[in-house]
Amino acid sequence: MSIQINNLSHWYHRGTALETRALSGVSLTIDRGSWVCIVGHTGSGKSTLAQHLNGILLPSSGDVVVDGHRLTSESRGDNLRDVRRSVGLIFQYPEQQLFEETIRAELAFGPKNWGVPDDELEELTTTALRQVGLDESFLDRNPFALSGGQKRRVAIASVLVSKPKYLVLDEPTAGLDGQGRQQLIDLLDRVHAQGTAIIHVTHDLDIAFSRADRILVMLRGEMKIWDEPAKVARWLKDNPTDGLLLPDIIQLELNLAERGLNFPLTSDPEELADAIKESLK
Repeated sequence: MSIQINNLSHWYHRGTALETRALSGVSLTIDRGSWVCIVGHTGSGKSTLAQHLNGILLPSSGDVVVDGHRLTSESRGDNLRDVRRSVGLIFQYPEQQLFEETIRAELAFGPKNWGVPDDELEELTTTALRQVGLDESFLDRNPFALSGGQKRRVAIASVLVSKPKYLVLDEPTAGLDGQGRQQLIDLLDRVHAQGTAIIHVTHDLDIAFSRADRILVMLRGEMKIWDEPAKVARWLKDNPTDGLLLPDIIQLELNLAERGLNFPLTSDPEELADAIKESLK
């Protein structure tokens, strides 16, 4: 099972003086259980691509096929419903998605719309809260009275409660301090370990190279490279791209490789140090 993106193009305001091409001929496959990162500078088309994955936006041409459900410019009704149940989408600053008066109601909103019986909601909402590191004591609290980091976790729980097979996140660490950023990445590690595919839109190449199975680099609405991290790193070194700076450790490893010292690509300084020590024995 997978998300297949086939020759996808998208225009905003097509047929008007404001017509803008946001995506052009994008094709790739995202497997269930994988962790992929979509990277690019502002305006590269990465957020537009993300919003096609659960039908928030529909293709101008081409299609998106999610576990056999095909989305085109004409898609409506049940097909969209099936896709949106499989693919959860979390926007940048997801706490702005909150709208209910209690966390219980916030988390129950999605499952109720999918037809989940009331007697199953308590277990679903409690499980989702625990996934994001909060306990049931939060259920009757007002989400707007929480800290910024807690609001973000509740917003993520409101998507996880529907048990999506794929979780799309658009710059989820935006606005977080170092501790909040790490807590959110730890949360995504736990979600991924449970079998959910993570589709992570980010400009943070530290995260991309430390977590992703594959990385997609976007530029002006086009795919530049879609490959495993080591090959993407070499491509970025040879093709400097605005807003995408290789992490220092990755740059160091590439420089060592040019001098004949090849080590497995890692974002962990201790792993690199151990590999260097091993090579000197």
